Amino acid sequence: MKETKITDIEHINVFVLVIGSILAMVIMREFKYVFSFAVASAIMTLNFRFIKKIIEGGLLKPEGKKLELAIKIPLKFLILIALIAIVVIYGDIDVVFFLIGLSTVFISIVINQFSSLWNPALKRRQKNGA
Repeated sequence: MKETKITDIEHINVFVLVIGSILAMVIMREFKYVFSFAVASAIMTLNFRFIKKIIEGGLLKPEGKKLELAIKIPLKFLILIALIAIVVIYGDIDVVFFLIGLSTVFISIVINQFSSLWNPALKRRQKNGA
């Protein structure tokens, strides 16, 4: 499999968010389904970005403080749970589309890994180092 860059996964995730929202709008033709998918996918996109920032700031830099990291990760998790709870309680959502939206990061990672199989030029570039 090819070497994965976090920014590639972020770009694919935004692409999945946009295409999934458009498909939900075209196929289901009701705002409830588009809202369910788009909100869940946006939450996961932001969650992925925040995790990236926390890891870059706390683990990859030598001056990163472990105590700060121990506070940021649980706080981010609590905020994520609160956002999901608010949307589920107060939003008019469809559970299936919401769950599909929550899985967009996984979908993005799978697309990223299989893209090298679909594009032979990526394979050649990796083998030749160019």
